[in-house]
Amino acid sequence: MQCDDFGFVTNATEGVNAVLQSLKFNPGDELLTTNHVYNAVRQSMSRVAERAGASVREISIPLPIHSSNQIADALIGALNDKTRLVVIDHVTSPTALIFPLRLILANCAELKIDVLIDGAHAPGMLPLDISSVGASFYTGNLHKWICAPKGSAFLWVDPKRQPEIHPLITSHNYQKGFSLEFGWQGTRDISGLLATPDAFDFLDQFGFEEVMRHNHQMAVWAQHMLCNRWDTIPMTPLDGRLIGAMATLRLPLRFQHIDEPAREILQQRLYDQFKVEAPLILWDGHAYVRVSCQIYNTPRDYERLAEAIEKISL
Repeated sequence: MQCDDFGFVTNATEGVNAVLQSLKFNPGDELLTTNHVYNAVRQSMSRVAERAGASVREISIPLPIHSSNQIADALIGALNDKTRLVVIDHVTSPTALIFPLRLILANCAELKIDVLIDGAHAPGMLPLDISSVGASFYTGNLHKWICAPKGSAFLWVDPKRQPEIHPLITSHNYQKGFSLEFGWQGTRDISGLLATPDAFDFLDQFGFEEVMRHNHQMAVWAQHMLCNRWDTIPMTPLDGRLIGAMATLRLPLRFQHIDEPAREILQQRLYDQFKVEAPLILWDGHAYVRVSCQIYNTPRDYERLAEAIEKISL
């Protein structure tokens, strides 16, 4: 894997957009994703498809999930001769699931279907060798689990496909090579990218494998603890095989009827009254909370979340 295979973007959604805007779609083509897709990516797919006369199909993979085969079978079973592009998450944002990439990609390769992976949460959370994943396009953030400054992200493109893919802003280096095009975007602030090696060095002093192991174990523990405290069923197996350093679980039953305005109020109360920051999510007809675990967190942080939700009345 060469540095020239990477383009710099401000976030993974920009990387997704660069690929979507660069590929050519025809009337009748289908873009396929799941209901776990990040909403900004959903909107980007809809816009591109609408302009081309193509369509977006979003397959439902409901929670709880008991096996990665449920994810793979649902997605593979949805492929057809109209499917032009599959857009999937490596780690889903709202539901914190790790998707079984290799199985999905192998089936897409047999049908000659392109795959774009939104790896927004994967770098620093999971072991990652992008060139061996098997996708044509992979984008990921460095400001999340690598702890680089905001605005630090990348887009990896298979060298054979690089001539097709261009940044959203056309600048001086148009058609002078993939990395050059993405590397110079006028007055874009690149200080975050320049600081990224220091972020890697900082985490590396603890050992990346040890950091990932620690964060995963804490996420598994937090899932156990919150399910027990709130008497709610887990959305993924309690042994942690489908999650990395995040876990999404349903809020207690009394919160399941809330709408978006009520969710926004509840989110603000969680911070204002208890100084707890954890995203509350309405997804597929239920109310959830997602916990994220990094080396600067302690078990007490998640116990405070448990106590806050127990104390808040609607």
